[in-house]
Amino acid sequence: MRADTDGRHRAAAKNLSFFGAPQVALLFMPSFGDDVRVGGDIGMYGQTFLLSLAARGLGGIPQTMLGFFAGTVREVLDIPKNHKMLFGISFGYPDEEAPGNRMRMDRVPVSESVTFHE
Repeated sequence: MRADTDGRHRAAAKNLSFFGAPQVALLFMPSFGDDVRVGGDIGMYGQTFLLSLAARGLGGIPQTMLGFFAGTVREVLDIPKNHKMLFGISFGYPDEEAPGNRMRMDRVPVSESVTFHE
């Protein structure tokens, strides 16, 4: 809940510590053209990476919050300034007992989120 300031701070701290995952992949994109196609390609790559982790019994968490620290990451890793950090993916073997890993999100039916044209 938004009113739970302490809870939100705890959640942000977990996010910034990669949720305890031992690895993180940081996905950068070069600025190219209108950036839309490159951004789409990297999003598809990220999804494929997450699916490949799951196929091997690993878990991954996409983290857009890491983008707030892109300048620092770019400086530490010597990434060119024309590369924009889109997001990170923290990954490792999931702790199935962790409360966040037991939570399941409902999904809306495809008919409510996709428009089909024939």
